[in-house]
Parts: sequence; C-alpha cells; structure tokens
Amino acid sequence: MIRSRRVAFKKTKRLYVISTEGADTEPIYFQEFRPSRDGPFRLKILGNPNHKAHPVEVIQRLIEYERRERPGANTEYWAVIDRNSWAETDLRSAYELANSRADFHIAMSNPCFELWLWLHLRPNRPFFDRHDCQRKLEREWFQFSKSAYPAAELIPHIAAACDRAKEITEPVDGLLRSQGTQVFELVRRLSL
Repeated sequence: MIRSRRVAFKKTKRLYVISTEGADTEPIYFQEFRPSRDGPFRLKILGNPNHKAHPVEVIQRLIEYERRERPGANTEYWAVIDRNSWAETDLRSAYELANSRADFHIAMSNPCFELWLWLHLRPNRPFFDRHDCQRKLEREWFQFSKSAYPAAELIPHIAAACDRAKEITEPVDGLLRSQGTQVFELVRRLSL
C-alpha cells in the first residue's frame, strides 16, 4: 500500500509594491518598514533613478513591475506622489490610470512628502509650498536632508503622525486641494 503524503501549502504573504515620486526621501522612509524574512508581508520599493516624477510616470512604474514580475493577486500597488505644482489634469490622469487597475492606490501629499515627516515631530501648521515645508523640517530636525536622514527616529512616532494626518486630510474627488497627506493610509497597512 502506497501512502500519499499531504503537502502543506504556505499562504502567500501580501506584497506591497511602492513607487515614489522622489528618488531619495520616500525610499529612505519606507526602507524602515522592510520586514524580516519571517515578517507578515513582503515589501518592494521601486527606485526612481531617472527622476521620473510626473504622477503618471509613478503609476507607470507600478504597471511595468506588475507586467514584468506578475506577483499575483495578493499584491497592493501604491504610488506615493506630491501635489506640488502639478496641474489638476496631470493628477486626474494619474488617478484615472490607478483606478483602472485592481489594487492600485495613490497616497498623495499636499504640498509634499515632507509634510508626512513633519507630522511625526509636530502638529500640523500651514506651509506656503513644498520649499517652505522642507525648510521648516530642516530647521526642526537638524539631521534631515532630502538625500539622507535617520528615518528610524520617526518610527516610534507613527501613531501620532497617522492621527495628525487623518485630522487634516480631506480629499475632494480623490485629490488633496488643501494641505494634507494620505501616506498614513499606506503606513497603517504596513504597521498592522
């Protein structure tokens, strides 16, 4: 009599694929969420070596990754973009492209990603534009520069940053017209 052995299948861990507008600041931050081999999920951060920052290009990198790697159904795709001075038509095009695909999300910050970093350290305050936000962050946190900073120092303050971001973020038709950041939605998924 031949006995058949039952094969146990491991459930595939959820994969989060993140494409960022910035080449340095955002990837430095999200590297802090990289799980260990035995962690509850997998994380892939797509680089932006050619500095293709247009919102549609950020989404296109996710689409290209999906086509090339075919990671499967247990995958979420996140585009981290800034409101900056992009025209509303550019942002609408990015949202339409993301909404046309399953499991694609946009985490927009207005005026910029550095607002999200600021909210780890202090409550919201009005910033004139991205340059103002970046300057104030550099004054408040001396270790910060766009190309290198100790992101690990922010991790203990994630809950406060998420609460502060949720209070001020009010998307209208998906777009952030006033100061706010949707990055907290992605970070909450990575922090579960």
